[in-house]
Amino acid sequence: MGKNLFLLLILLANCLFSFAQTLSQTKTATYLNNLNQFQQVFGDQNYPRARAQDVAADDNIFTCSGKLTAVKDSVSSFRSASVSSLALQGFGFTIPEDATILNIVVKVRRFKTGTPSVGDHILSVMQRYQQVSPDAPSRYGVMWTYADDEELEYPGRIYPATETEYLFSQSGTGNNGGFYHNQAYQWTPLMVNQTTFGVRIDNYVPIGKGSVQVCYDLVEVTIEYSLPVTSPGRASVAAGAKPLTAPVIYSNPFITKTNIQFTASESGRAVVELYSIAGTKIRTLFSRNVMPGQVYNASFGDVSLPKGIYVYAISNGKQKYSGKIIKLE
Repeated sequence: MGKNLFLLLILLANCLFSFAQTLSQTKTATYLNNLNQFQQVFGDQNYPRARAQDVAADDNIFTCSGKLTAVKDSVSSFRSASVSSLALQGFGFTIPEDATILNIVVKVRRFKTGTPSVGDHILSVMQRYQQVSPDAPSRYGVMWTYADDEELEYPGRIYPATETEYLFSQSGTGNNGGFYHNQAYQWTPLMVNQTTFGVRIDNYVPIGKGSVQVCYDLVEVTIEYSLPVTSPGRASVAAGAKPLTAPVIYSNPFITKTNIQFTASESGRAVVELYSIAGTKIRTLFSRNVMPGQVYNASFGDVSLPKGIYVYAISNGKQKYSGKIIKLE
């Protein structure tokens, strides 16, 4: 009996060493509408006195917009004096490179003053400030928007008259990203650790008569992540290049077009190729130098390709991954 108990304890100890360790970091922004010459490019976005320290704690010190002019109905013309925008960045996360992002939670305390109704146009996390054009903020992952229907409508979409706290949560990876909740995304430590990672909040034009102000008391981001735990003497995954993980493919099966989204594991060239089920190479979908931890896309569409099962192969340095995609008529 004693020998069996000893063996059971050894087995449990080994299992514990193989489990992933779940951790979290919570940060507030150090930049508010002032990173990468934001104000020089976009103006103050109707937050003339915006300061990051004013939204770093629940302390009744607020960052408020200017007075936003209301319009009589939702079909009225756009007015720049009616909308405001917050870009919060410089959160300073230090997530280990071998971690897996599990969840991102944005805590927001806010309210509005004035009679007109006002709410979110888009509230989202962004992975960087500059995208294709040098002045374009880049939203990424799940977006909470005015267009969400009753099934997706979320608390806080319409701003309250008294200060209220809301939580906006999204998984580390999913297929419900974008404005219409139909895009794939995958957060990585490299993305959230960058100074340009942040939160972007834009309001829609207030409806009613007069003007309204939007005020924030706290905007806070929590990153939940897991780390592989290894026993003493056992090689850690971080000792070498992180293996390629399964890519996010949408759609699969597909009719006219599909997209293979993968995260690079090593610096250097990454190649994505398409083969027939018999092993004949059809074409190269992606071939370029990549950076570890960055997300890349290989799009494919060919109406002349017969329906059937095809094989994609991803190679990135010494790391390789392959899988199947299905084309329908």
